[in-house]
Amino acid sequence: MSLSKKDGVWQIEPKGYPADQAKVRRMLEVVTGLTLTDLVSDSGSFERYDLGEAGRIAVRAFAGESLSREFFLGKTAPTHQHTFVTLPDDTRVFHAKGGFRRDFAYSAAELRNMQVLSFPEDEITKIAISSQVGETVLAQSEIEPEPQDGSEEDGASPRRIVWKNQEGKEVSTPEVDALLSTLSALHCETYLEEMSKEQAGEPETTITLTGKSDYVLSFHPAREGKTPASSSANGYVFVLADYRQESIENSIKSLK
Repeated sequence: MSLSKKDGVWQIEPKGYPADQAKVRRMLEVVTGLTLTDLVSDSGSFERYDLGEAGRIAVRAFAGESLSREFFLGKTAPTHQHTFVTLPDDTRVFHAKGGFRRDFAYSAAELRNMQVLSFPEDEITKIAISSQVGETVLAQSEIEPEPQDGSEEDGASPRRIVWKNQEGKEVSTPEVDALLSTLSALHCETYLEEMSKEQAGEPETTITLTGKSDYVLSFHPAREGKTPASSSANGYVFVLADYRQESIENSIKSLK
């Protein structure tokens, strides 16, 4: 697996999938801060440390086209505070500070950025839910506080923010908050590699959240028991975890 940085974003090659930037940052911390603390063996026996060709993880870091660092990772030491490491063309095995093999043991799918939608919850002032049976539009509205005890003195309760549908009927604020909380940092379960947005078909349900810009989540016709989805913040078709899908569907039903 190969990673490259383009326009400030780490990508998984050769297809250019955005990587989980936090996981890549952890890799970079290990690469730049690698510290060999003790010599464990100089016998050239690597297998017991998972440093044989079948068990080791090879790490190569480049600055442009130049190789700047290369090493091999074995298993984590029994103390869990060190990792067995060896260097190219070297028969010695070292302890490296930290247990970090797991930070490099990802498959390409596991290293991929699974976030498909992100926005500040308090930015959203309008929500439109469109489906084959119609559209529900919710908008924020301020309600003037009622004077307390017949008094209009300073210090009255602040204006209350509520959500109303297109008919002017107030809807449940906790339900709106629950939907926004779910969507504001939405992660998918998996991507559908073989399907493009065009191939997913016309959306059956679309949620458009309006703030400083529009954030859109669409659900397409189900296939083989899974519901393909797409968003304005991600170029790929994905599937949500069942519990997440159910949570969104329940919120939609309660707000219609």
